[in-house]
Parts: sequence; structure tokens; C-alpha cells
Amino acid sequence: MKKKKKINTKTKNTIPILYWCSRNMSFWSSISFNLAVLMNLLVAFFYPLEGTLEPHLSALLWMAMLVSLAIVIVLPQPHGIRALIASTILRLIFSVGLEPTLLLLGAFNLCNKVIFLMSFVGNRGTFTRGYKAMILDVEFLYHLLYLIICTLGVFVHVFFYSLLLFDLVYREETLLNVIKSVTRNGRSIVLTAVLALILVYLFSIVGYIFFKDDFILAVDRIPNKTLGMLKYRFLVISLMEPKSSLVIQPSAVVIEDKERTCDSLLMCIVTVLSHGLRSGGGVGDVLRKPSKEEPLFAARVIYDLLFFFMVIIIVLNLIFGVIIDTFADLRSEKQKKEEILKTTCFICGLERDKFDNKTVTFEEHIKVEHNMWHYLFFIVLVKVKDSTEYTGPESYVAEMIREHNLDWFPRMRAMSLVSSDADGEQNEIRNLQEKLESTMKLVSNLSGQLTELKEQMTEQRKQKQRIGLLGHPQHMNVNPQQPA
Repeated sequence: MKKKKKINTKTKNTIPILYWCSRNMSFWSSISFNLAVLMNLLVAFFYPLEGTLEPHLSALLWMAMLVSLAIVIVLPQPHGIRALIASTILRLIFSVGLEPTLLLLGAFNLCNKVIFLMSFVGNRGTFTRGYKAMILDVEFLYHLLYLIICTLGVFVHVFFYSLLLFDLVYREETLLNVIKSVTRNGRSIVLTAVLALILVYLFSIVGYIFFKDDFILAVDRIPNKTLGMLKYRFLVISLMEPKSSLVIQPSAVVIEDKERTCDSLLMCIVTVLSHGLRSGGGVGDVLRKPSKEEPLFAARVIYDLLFFFMVIIIVLNLIFGVIIDTFADLRSEKQKKEEILKTTCFICGLERDKFDNKTVTFEEHIKVEHNMWHYLFFIVLVKVKDSTEYTGPESYVAEMIREHNLDWFPRMRAMSLVSSDADGEQNEIRNLQEKLESTMKLVSNLSGQLTELKEQMTEQRKQKQRIGLLGHPQHMNVNPQQPA
């Protein structure tokens, strides 16, 4: 970032145009791709341009161009600009020709790519890092190759423009994964292909030793040579039989001939490799069909079946399986990354379900509380700010950044969750206090009632004792010897 800032500041002060170009790099890239698609469409539909337009179609094109121009002047919109460009290009094709129009578009694309490459170099600082960095920078080499292909399309032939369509692979991540599905496990694929070549070599040796006469393939001769052979036969027949006649029609000459393709081991290998791997049933589909009365009929059946099972079914499917499994792994990795980005906070690492039934939602958390761009801006602030003006937190973060330590990030923590958890604990404590107070009141009421009950029981016990003492004979004023 410091290097880019330095380069941008330098170019802004010295070359303002270059600075403006470097700030619109994505725009130049989009223009290059659209021009590549447009030029290939023109080549596909109009090459080679033969004939001219009818007068009413030519007038219709002029009218469409003028209407598009009026729309753009009155109401400048992207669709109107595209219509004006399309009608102008078609008018140029039928006015000056296809090749001059393609030359004009190719020159414009070449200039645009030069501007893009300058912007790319300015943003990446490729030249300032030395020639070794330039050679090792794959992205720079890709754009340089793109520029070379544009030059070949302008000065050599328009068919070179077709190579520019591969830029779609560079622009789309899905197509990059398709390419990576072959290159990631390239070693496994290459070793399996080597195994297939070894098997082809062994089957070629067996075919050369035992089934040399079965390698007879139908071929189509080149028409000129076929015509020469017919003329030669016509001369021979006319010399031998003067009265005979032979009508030769060069445009309708189609003669199917047959050749032996296993008279040498090299030709056997080429035949088995070319026809055997491309045939659905293996090499047996292109060889001579033997009769069941031949002595090597059973050996030929085993030969065809072994090639079909070992090469076509096992080895080729191994290669296809490696490619398909790799593509599936890349797709699952991409989906997992997207799922993590959607459901996990980039800063603290907390998942979406942690914010369920909380005062702050997950979307609010990643946009307000833990916005990753805010953290990036803070890091940039710490790097560009004078160290003598640091605050306490800025000094701490600057020291942690210098040590490449990320402990200052709130890992698995968030202020909203802490506050909500504290509120929840306070509510629980308040509820417990209320329950405790109500319980204390109930206990005090029960203790009061129990005290009153004890007092009543004590009073009743005293009354009973008093009544008992009054009823005893010693306490009565009656003489026991005196009759009542």
C-alpha cells in the first residue's frame, strides 16, 4: 500500500494523465473484452465480406445511425450509445469494407490495451521491482501476451482475434476452477496417461506379432491423387480396350481404399493410439472382423476385450474421475468459503447463530460493530500517522502490527453480546431478589402466626393447670368425716 501510494503520488505530480489512467484500470479491461467479443462476432458473421447492400437496406442503416445519434444527443443513455456504436460499425462494414473496419477496431483495442498495461504497471509497481519480478509476475506476462495477440491481429491476420476470447477464463472464477481441475492434480493425470501409453505400447506389440493382418483400415485418398489414378487407369484401359469409355467427374470422385497399418511397430503404435483411444469399443472397432473359423479367433476376442476393459473403461475413466473429483472439491471449497463469509464475522469469528434472540442482529454486527473496512482504515491510519501523535490505543495497535500479532482483534468477543449477557444476568438477579423478598415476607408471616399459636397453646395449658388445681380435694373447704 505504501508503494502504491508512493507511485500514485509521483505519477499524480509528474504525469496527471497516467495517474488518471491508473485509477480506471477496470474500465480499460472491460473495454478490451467487449471489443474482443465484438471483433470476433464481426469475423464470424461477415468474413469474408462479399457483395454490397441493397439500396433500401443501406438507407435503413443510415437512418438507424442518425436516429441513434439523435437519441444520444437528446437523452444520453448506455443503450442509446450501444445502438449508435452498432449502427456505425455496420455502416462502416458496408461502406469501407470488413477489413478496414476490423483494422480500425483492432488499432483502438491495441491502444486501449497499451493504456491498460501502463495502468497495471503503475498500480503494481512492476518496473520498480526489477526484471526478475517482471518475469515472475504471471499476471503481467498474461497482459503482455494479450498485447502481442492484439498486435498480431492488427498486422498479421484477423483470425488472431479469436485468441482474445480466452480472456473470459481469466475474468470468470468458475472457468478458472475448470482449468484448475486439470492442473491441480496434474501429476496424477500425467502418471495415469503414462500408464495408458504403456498399455497401448504393449497392445501394439501383441498386435504386431499376432494380428498384423487384421490392421486393415479404410482410407479416403486425396481427390487430386485419386483423379490422377483414375486418369492413369483410363489410359491403361483405353490402350488395352480401345472401344471402352470411362467418364470422369472430378467433383464427384469418391473412392474408398484400404491400407495395412501394422507393417511396422511404429505404425502399429500410431494406429492403436489414434483409433483405439478414440473408438468407443476400443481398437477392435476399427480392425478387420475375423471369422469364427479362424484359428486366432478366440485370441482376437480376448485381445479386443482386454483393450476395452483395461484402457477404455479403467484407465480413461481414472483420468476422468480425477478431473471430476478435483472440480467437485474446488466447487465445495468455494461454497464453504462463501458460506463462512456469509455466516461468520471476519473480525471476531462469531457465527450467525450467536446473535439469535439478541438485541443486535448479525447484519448490524458486521456492518456497524465489526466492519472489516473500518479495521483496515484504522490500520492504514496507524501506518500513515506520525508516531509522536499516537494515542494510547493507537500506540498499542502499532506495536502489535509491527510484531505481526493479532491479539488486539476481539476474537470470539463482541460488545453487544457482553452487554446483552450482562443485562440478562441483572434481570435474573433482580428476579431472584424479588423471589427472595417474597419468601422472606412469607417466612415472617409464618413465624408470627407460629408465635401466636404458641402463645395460645401456652395460655390454654395454663388454664387447664389452674382448673386441675381447683378440682383437687386438698383445696376444697369440706370436712371428709362430716356427711354431706
